Amino acid sequence: MCRAFMIAGTHSGAGKTTLSLGIMGVLSKKYNVRPFKVGPDYIDTAYHRYVTRNFSVNLDLFMLGEENLKNLFYKNASRADVSIIEGVMGLYDGIDTTSRGSSAHIAKLVNVPVVLVVDASSMAASVSALIMGYIYYDKDVDIRGVILNKVGSERHYTLLKEVIERDLNIEVFGYLPKDVELELPERHLGLLPVYETENLDKKLEKLYGYIENCIDVEKLMNLTVKPPDFIEKEDRVLKEKKVKIAYAYDEAFNFYYKESLETLEEMGAHLIPFSPLDDERLPEGTEGLYIGGGFPEVFAKRLSENESMLREIKEAVEKGMPVYAECGGLMYLSKGIRDLEGNRYSMVGVYDFEVVMTKKLQRFGYVEAEITMDNVLFKKGERIKGHEFHYSRIEGFSQNASYIVNRPGKEEKWECGFVHKNCLASFVHINLYTYKEGVKRFLDRCSSFGRK
Repeated sequence: MCRAFMIAGTHSGAGKTTLSLGIMGVLSKKYNVRPFKVGPDYIDTAYHRYVTRNFSVNLDLFMLGEENLKNLFYKNASRADVSIIEGVMGLYDGIDTTSRGSSAHIAKLVNVPVVLVVDASSMAASVSALIMGYIYYDKDVDIRGVILNKVGSERHYTLLKEVIERDLNIEVFGYLPKDVELELPERHLGLLPVYETENLDKKLEKLYGYIENCIDVEKLMNLTVKPPDFIEKEDRVLKEKKVKIAYAYDEAFNFYYKESLETLEEMGAHLIPFSPLDDERLPEGTEGLYIGGGFPEVFAKRLSENESMLREIKEAVEKGMPVYAECGGLMYLSKGIRDLEGNRYSMVGVYDFEVVMTKKLQRFGYVEAEITMDNVLFKKGERIKGHEFHYSRIEGFSQNASYIVNRPGKEEKWECGFVHKNCLASFVHINLYTYKEGVKRFLDRCSSFGRK
């Protein structure tokens, strides 16, 4: 048996992220905690890693599919003392108007019990009616208990606990009081990244104090799940010579799926982090580049001032070095970034377009893409699944595009996946765990480049 449970909310803003971080952090003082996150998310998972010292794994049904998702969960859960999954949005909120891909759906797929987070501010007996609705909406979801958030006082908690246990016969594991100091700052993509959050340790220590005093975390450790008879074996490639892949990792670029990095390593990559902000040169012997997402617009001035790195990457691309870049990486490889005030900052200049920041969300949600021309990852005719989430738009491009992108079930289509020599850049984020053939193609290209 594996100790595992999901922390899910009645709705976005109920407090599931705060409680997830607090419980993960407190339990990590005694146990090896493996964190997970439902859906596509880079920022919450970075907080998970910060409090547990373990990489967080995304459980995204749309991008992974059922078998890959279950394999990833059980493979990682088997290594931990306890696995904690943070849900997404409200418990039953999935793709479009369905519960597909929701926290509830994932809980059923991996057979984990759910702890429901309820915003109980200004409530008394009505709290039972609310929780009852979540229990009976889908009886196959194993809601094992609740944690109450934004509780007015200890007396208020005692009243709520009595009502819930009397009416519903489920566990009340504890509560968090109202305290604005527990709130984490946000930006347009969700929480402010770990790198930029001031006084984070102070906030977490206060949160841990509440968790330890107001929630029975040891009782949560009794929640278990029975893993299936199989657990995917890791398919590690044993090569005398690993392909040296440099990947951008600093305050500006840190949106990577753990599974993407692991897949690269398992298939023969030697991953070397570098900083487009601070390093003057690429790591010695680099044979390929991976530039993930992030917030290059926030650090645009510093990125543009590091002219030696801009030149180094431009020259590498022109020489044919294979490069894969997503979203923030695409922005970095453009001619320049223009911020909301109209300031322009020069970037690498691989592509002839500029990226302009806007106040309006340009693309948001899951997407599918048809590959219309071969590139360093995919072959013409293949289809991929991913997600977009950005406030920026491209202006003035005449570059070759290798993707035709659309939202599932929608008629609107647009071009992306821009190609220049062996460089591919796209606004579409994907999980490389799902595309191992593509990873192999990329590494083969990198290896060939390294032999020149």
